[in-house]
Amino acid sequence: MQQVNSKIRNARLRLGLTLVELAERCGDEGAKTDNTQLSRYERYLSVPRPRLRAVLSRVLDVDVADFKADPAAASDLGQAEEVA
Repeated sequence: MQQVNSKIRNARLRLGLTLVELAERCGDEGAKTDNTQLSRYERYLSVPRPRLRAVLSRVLDVDVADFKADPAAASDLGQAEEVA
């Protein structure tokens, strides 16, 4: 089963950002992504690469470790893939 209420999602909602707005902020910081890919990260379907993890950590004011795959979700879905 997917973990929908991830720390990433909660941090984004706490800041009042949509996925599109978060993608724009990441792009402004030099880490291009889109709302679809951010949604995959929130649902633990994939894991952002290190550069994007660092940008997301700054933009959302969360620990970089929050962007690792959730072990329970990853075991249900197979190994979460690491993508840009």
